[in-house]
Amino acid sequence: MKNGWTYLVLAATVLVYVVYIAMAVWTFYNLPPIPERVVTKSGQLLFTAQDVIEGKVLAQRYGLLDYGSFLGFGGYFGIDYTAYTMKFYVDKIGQLRGTTLAPEIKRLMTPELSARASSLFSPAAGTAVVSDEFGAAYRQAVEFYRQLFGPRAEEIGLKPNLITDPEHVRKIVSFFTWGVMAAMANYTNGFPYMPGILGPNVHVTVSTWVTFFVLLLVIMPLAGWIIIKFIDYWREPRITVELPPPTAEQRLALLGFVLAVLGLSIQGLLGGYLMHKYTEPSSLYGISGINNILPFNVARALHYNLAILWIAVSWVSFALFVLPYLGVKLSRGKVLAILGAGAFTALGILLGIWSSYLQLLPDPLWFIVGSQGRPVISQGTLWLLLIAALLSYLSITVWRASKTSPEPIQPLVKILSIALAGTAFGAFMGALPVATPWWHFTIDEYFRWIIIHSFVEGFWPAIVIPILLILLVIAGMVPPKMAVAAAGLDATLEIVTGMIGTAHHYYWGGQPTLWMYVGAVMSTLEVLPIGFLIAYALVLWKRGEYKTELQKTLLTFVLVAAFGGAVGVVAFGAGLINMPVVNYYTHGSQATMVHAHLAMPLAYGAPTMLMWTVAFALAGAFGAAQLRRLRLAVVVMAAGFYLQVLLSLMLLMTNQFAATQQLGYWASKAIFAPDGTPAFWMRPDIHTYVWLRMIGDVVAGAGIAVFLLCMIRGLPKALKPQ
Repeated sequence: MKNGWTYLVLAATVLVYVVYIAMAVWTFYNLPPIPERVVTKSGQLLFTAQDVIEGKVLAQRYGLLDYGSFLGFGGYFGIDYTAYTMKFYVDKIGQLRGTTLAPEIKRLMTPELSARASSLFSPAAGTAVVSDEFGAAYRQAVEFYRQLFGPRAEEIGLKPNLITDPEHVRKIVSFFTWGVMAAMANYTNGFPYMPGILGPNVHVTVSTWVTFFVLLLVIMPLAGWIIIKFIDYWREPRITVELPPPTAEQRLALLGFVLAVLGLSIQGLLGGYLMHKYTEPSSLYGISGINNILPFNVARALHYNLAILWIAVSWVSFALFVLPYLGVKLSRGKVLAILGAGAFTALGILLGIWSSYLQLLPDPLWFIVGSQGRPVISQGTLWLLLIAALLSYLSITVWRASKTSPEPIQPLVKILSIALAGTAFGAFMGALPVATPWWHFTIDEYFRWIIIHSFVEGFWPAIVIPILLILLVIAGMVPPKMAVAAAGLDATLEIVTGMIGTAHHYYWGGQPTLWMYVGAVMSTLEVLPIGFLIAYALVLWKRGEYKTELQKTLLTFVLVAAFGGAVGVVAFGAGLINMPVVNYYTHGSQATMVHAHLAMPLAYGAPTMLMWTVAFALAGAFGAAQLRRLRLAVVVMAAGFYLQVLLSLMLLMTNQFAATQQLGYWASKAIFAPDGTPAFWMRPDIHTYVWLRMIGDVVAGAGIAVFLLCMIRGLPKALKPQ
């Protein structure tokens, strides 16, 4: 069937969104209830459903979820508000009752709910009755957090006196307390762990065993069969396409690459700054006042947004560079307009986050043009809509280009267009409901993770792999038939397993328990396409038929990306932290940093940097000497990230795991305990492990610096038509 792989990828794209829309209906009618009123046994009103809803909005507005976390979702440094508040209540109730007996404290912690669920159209559900001791602890918690987010805010890495309105604090604490109540009422599968009070339910173990069953029964036999079949494709004829020098319009796209490498460099500097804040949250090398302009939550949001933006800007720029080779006519004005729109959106996102988290934007502008306050999806909704529009336009343009591109690569171009469209739709979903935040945390998490996976595990691989394969086909390194089959299979599997595998983020956020089984199984299946990519890279390397400097460069970058995916995505993602029984104790910890600091810069970053290299080489700015330097530079950069993991992040991960098992989840993310005693991030050994990360940072930075210098030096020559 002609273009059969294209139809399969299109069907997979439609399928995953249909599945998520259908499952949303069921999920949104089975939400953890937000009680209309929370009262004590003696009849005293503590807070209302509206307090909880407004508290969630305020937590987003103040950027609290880019500092700490709620049910493990959010920042990796600050406290987990649910677990920490639970610990606060356990201690206070024990003191008020004069007991340390866990069963008695647990009884006094557990609410009596008159309604079992909220729904999308019915926010408030029933009444919750709590013990008088719980009520007394709530009032003390309000005062505790008033001090923490007010006079003590700078001490913990936030903007000084971040929250001064006591009513705002009370509503935020009501939101935190609702999280504790939902956990105690068994809506979070036993998360967060608190010895004697709350632990994992049976589904955590059973779903993990199901993943092993799927691994042995499905993945290994299927992977072996497909790899054997794909090796047969190497017998197919290969082609070599000689590309003419780029036009003046194409060369303008190189400006986007320079912006991207500058963004990567700034991102790296912010990463080092954040590392320092782990050990000295109130200042920078003793210099006070830094939190007035760059507190932890602002720096973190800028850091990961720059990662998204420099990659996205690179892809748009590369599309502008190669589209004329595929028969698309682009004028100078159109190229500059698209680059300008991308730069405007990127700058708007960064300035919006900074101004929003520093409380410089009024309501509702903070949500629309500032920051939504949702971890990773922190971009204002206006910017997400602009991103969706830009990606949609790019998708349509690429689809048109498929009709005029060389016939052997037409299916690859169509697959690329479909993946861009899928990402655009994900960005649109992330902007919902546009003007105001979602009122329920579980609904918010449902949509938040869909857009994250549409950008990463789902559609980004389906964008990167066709581009890499197009380059390999043009260089005469891969047969076109092999490339089309590899791109089609990988894109289909990545979209289906990566998007439906989003459910591995639905273990602890209040979603129905069925999602745990779906997430555990589908995220395990994510191993398949990454495994195939590794196999392709190994076969390509073993053939040894690379002679030119460009061919050697392509192979080096592909190998770096493949092994980065193997370790970062397969080993530390699907193979470790996605397992429910492991994720229960490592959720939202430095284990996620291990996964992200290998997967993002290597599996996605290295192929993107290859686009820079190829474009500058075709423009005549990079010769054999520069290509050799950049091959070494990407290997050095990769070595730096591996050193980060080995010398620092893995040690932090294992120590957090031990702290959670011994004391509870709260202990793995706290600077100090509720009673003021030093906690995890104050330990001298932990400070040592944090500082060891600098070795990897410096090595990775050295590799990135080579790209920056080569591209800045080569830009004047690259912009001149030859």
